[in-house]
Order: sequence, then structure tokens, then C-alpha cells
Amino acid sequence: MNIDFILPDIGEGIVECEIVKWNVKEGDVIAEDQSVVEVMTDKAVVEIPAKHSGTVHKLYYKQGDIAQVHSPLFALHASDHISDADFDGGASGNSHSEHYNSENHNSEHSRSDNQSSKPHSSDDSSSNKADTQATELASNTSTNIDVQPDANVNDKWQDGDFDPPITIPGKVLASPAVRRIAREHEIDLQAVSGSGKKGRILKHDVSSVSSQNKANTSSYTPSSTNGVNSGACASIKNPASESSYTEKVRGIRAAMAKQMVASVNTIPHFTVSDEVRMDKLIALRQSLKPMFEAKGIKLSFMPFFVKALSLALKEFPIINSQLNDDGSELTYFNHHNIGFAVDAKIGLLVPNVKGVENLSLFEIAQQMHTTIEQAREGKLGGEVLKGGTISISNIGAIGGINATPVINKPEAAIVALGKTQKLPRFADDGSVEAHHLMTVNWSGDHRIIDGATMVRFNNLWSSFLEEPSTMLMHLK
Repeated sequence: MNIDFILPDIGEGIVECEIVKWNVKEGDVIAEDQSVVEVMTDKAVVEIPAKHSGTVHKLYYKQGDIAQVHSPLFALHASDHISDADFDGGASGNSHSEHYNSENHNSEHSRSDNQSSKPHSSDDSSSNKADTQATELASNTSTNIDVQPDANVNDKWQDGDFDPPITIPGKVLASPAVRRIAREHEIDLQAVSGSGKKGRILKHDVSSVSSQNKANTSSYTPSSTNGVNSGACASIKNPASESSYTEKVRGIRAAMAKQMVASVNTIPHFTVSDEVRMDKLIALRQSLKPMFEAKGIKLSFMPFFVKALSLALKEFPIINSQLNDDGSELTYFNHHNIGFAVDAKIGLLVPNVKGVENLSLFEIAQQMHTTIEQAREGKLGGEVLKGGTISISNIGAIGGINATPVINKPEAAIVALGKTQKLPRFADDGSVEAHHLMTVNWSGDHRIIDGATMVRFNNLWSSFLEEPSTMLMHLK
């Protein structure tokens, strides 16, 4: 019998998710707990496994589609002894499937009609180009998932083999940073061949195209004697400059937009800026790096920033508090869950290290290393993204010097760290000295934090970084 797998309520107010990749196709025989599909919410990419063994009867969505919570995701032809109640759909499994099919019959029929009019539809490809498996695979990939697969075509990639590019018609796999670079250089990403995993377009792919375009432009001049006059040259247009496009705001980008608007509209921000002398901290980190590397951990400055922040929060609990929505109650947190921005493959995420007040420097570095790896692989759990009490944005890691950070609501403060620069400064005797300086910019919730409190808090936090040995007297 055919039973629908109902997309469960993931929580966190999430009502929909995007289909990133189907790991199976219709007609595949799958085992219990086998990964069926990867979906992306506004928090992370999640793999959904099969609850039972059986044969995939129908996939209700294509890659790139938006699936609604509580709607059928796929149908499984399971053994007769499997009851509908075993699935999330409950007792309405088959009837729900029939109802869903009847409601979508007209749209699917219309979609099939449209496909039949295309020169490269699956029916035409199957009848005219059935000579090779590669041709059939390309045909089935480019068309709707409603097409029944040929049993002779083996397009399943085993572990360790090449991971094929994700093909979503009209879309490309590229990070926001890569898209920005492409827009600045008027490059159409649809025409760029990605060299990253699953066909992802990387920065050097765009840079190569940009360099090639510049070379072609410089090698061509209006005074060329090859029969092209200046009038003809003026009529030549760059196709990339005309490749404007519109895309849906989804996933992480949509969540970030909503969060930032809510923060700016409800929290009165104010900023405190300063610079921190990093000379002694640089020396301490350099001496500790070999010991951390021996344990498989790369030591950055972030664990020092996080631990110093926790020590300062003990003296200024107001910075680690949160005001409720109507401004009537203020909650002070004894735990220090310190968030840090990560440029993940699905967008900017702010996971947090929980209970920093009870962690050693090595434990902080270890947790941050694991979290960053999971975020970049798109496998970050929702728990790591919840419950933060204060955040750090390290813009210096990518070359930034100053910024005015937006508070991650409902937190009360955030700090942006600039890159460390070697700059001249006057000593007490009037001589000029060279120091390694890092700019810091705090944003605070002015409803509960005043400017003087923020300055004193920053002075204490900075003192731990400028004289890192002083942190030892507070460590447990």
C-alpha cells in the first residue's frame, strides 16, 4: 500500500522549507533510516530519513520547490503490515494521498502538457535518445520529477564516488558573496561553470571569467583593421550587462531580513567605539598554538575574545540581560551563551557557545571548531542557534575595520571586531611606538544600557585582552 510521508512540524515557527536535493527517485527501493531528501529551513540544512523500508512511489516536490509543513513530501509503497499510523500522516495516509493527488491533478496535467511542447521533454528524450544511459539521465534530470525513471538507468552515486552537481532549473549554487562579486563585474552566473562540490560556483570561478572578459576587452580596439568599424563596435553589447534577474527571498536570507527589521524597529541602538592593544595577546596565542595543534585544534583569537567577554559579563550582568517585548520585564541570565557569526554555505548563521562561564579556553576553541565545521557543511543543529545572550561579529577576519553592528534581538548587546593593524602611537614620554591595534564597535540596547555602563564594561573586557595574564585570577 502507498503511504504518504508528511513533513513534520520542525518547530521554531518554521512553516515551510526548500527542497535542496532528492537522494532518491521514484521507483527506488529504500531501507529504513536511509536519507531521502535534504531540505533547507531558515535555520539549517536538514536530512530527512525514511521511517520504513519500501519503494518510493511518488515525489511530490521538485528540487528548488517550497514544501509546506504538514503536507505530503513523498509517498512510499510499504509492506502490508505497515500501518498508516506508523507515518506522520497518521490514519489519513492513503486518503490524504488520494485527496492530494486529486487536488493537484489539474496543475500536474497542465505541467505535463507544457513539458510535452518542449523539444527536450522526457517523453521525447526517452523515445528519440534511448541509445545511451547518459542521454536518458540528462533528460530525466532536466525535466519534472513526475517522470517515471527507466529501470536500466543507474544514476545513483555511491559513497566515495563523484558527487554530481545539483541541477535546479533557473538557479545556480553560489554564496551571497559570490553573487555580489558577479553583480559587480556584470557576470551572468548561469554561464559560469562551478568547480566546487555539487557544481557550486566559487569565487575563483567568477574571478577567472572576469579576467577573461578583461583580456578580451583589452585585446579588441575600435581601430581594428579586421573589417569592424567604430560604428559596429558601438553596437556590440555585453550580454552579461543585460542579465538582470529576480529571485525569491528564502531561507537564511529571509530569516535574517525579518530579524534585522524587527531589531532596528524595536531596539534603540547606540554605539561605543574603542581600540585594543593586541601585542601581548598575539604573543600568548603564538606560544599556545603548538599545544592546541597537537590536540587537533587551530587556535584563533576568538576563544580569547569569548572567554574575556564572559569574565566581564560577571561584573556587568545588565549586558547579559534581555527585555521582554512590551518592556515590562528584564531577565538576567546567569549563563553566558555567546554567539559568533559564521559565513556558512547557506548564509550567515549565529551559533552560540553555551555556558562559557564554565568552559576552559581549550573547551571553547574545541566547541567553536566543531560548530564552524558543521555550519560550513550545512549540518548545524537548531539547538546551537537558539538561546544566545550576547554576540560577536568578527568583521576583521575578512578585512573589515569599523562597523555598526545590529543587535541580534532579543539580546541587549553585540560587538564588531575589526582587523588588527600595526599603527604608530605616542608613549607617555612623547616617543612614537608601534602597536598592534584592533578596533571594536559595540551596539547596545539603550532602553536598558546607558553609555557610561557600556564604556566601563568595554574597559574591563579590553583590559583582559591587553593584559591576558589577568584572566588567570578569575579562571576556575
